[in-house]
Parts: sequence; C-alpha cells; structure tokens
Amino acid sequence: MKEALTIILSILGIAIALYLGITKAKHKKVACLIDGSGCNKVLDSKWSHTLGIRNEWLGFLYYISLIVGIIALSQYSSITIAMKIASSLAFLYSIILTYIQIKILKHYCLYCFCSSLINLGLFIALIID
Repeated sequence: MKEALTIILSILGIAIALYLGITKAKHKKVACLIDGSGCNKVLDSKWSHTLGIRNEWLGFLYYISLIVGIIALSQYSSITIAMKIASSLAFLYSIILTYIQIKILKHYCLYCFCSSLINLGLFIALIID
C-alpha cells in the first residue's frame, strides 16, 4: 500500500515538475489558476533555483529517485533510509518555499502548493511504518 501511494504521488509530482520545467524552458508563461500571474512571479523569483538548478527539475529528480527506490527496495532494503531522509528534506524544503510564497513574495503558485502537499504525503507514507 505504501509503495503504491509513493508511486502515485511521485507520478503526480513528475507531471507538475515536467509541466513547469518544459513551460519555463520554452520561455512561456505558466497558466496560473489562483491569481492569474502569481505562479510566474513565484517561478521567476530568486528562490526558484537551488544551487543554480531550477526547483522543478530538482523535484523531478527527487520524484524519479523515489520511484526507482521503490522498485529497488525488493533487492536493497537499505534504500529505505535514504528515501526517508530524502522525503524529510523535500518536505522541509517545501515548508520553507511555501513560507517564502506567503510571507515574502505574497504571490501564490497552485502548482507549488500541490507539490508541497505531494511532499507532505510522501513524507507521511515513507516515515510512518
């Protein structure tokens, strides 16, 4: 059950990350569903990159690694610890980025909020045994 939930949430995260990443790579505006332009203001802010890499591509790699981790669990149980650490860090970083949206930028990105909820779900699924 936990494995299926992890894969489903990761696929949703991949879909969001790909939409944002491809749209931004094409230099197009993201369709904002909350306030019209908030997503683009968030995605164009100085907090949209970590270590020079766009956050959506980091998220994409994270979600892919979780799927690979779930598949590899059948052979290597030690991967569980790495997945728990990764989900904890991703959830913590989501909290920080959500705070930045609300308190600093005062613009809101529904895709970012959805990613944060996905990361919360993954954190719960992977941490709680």
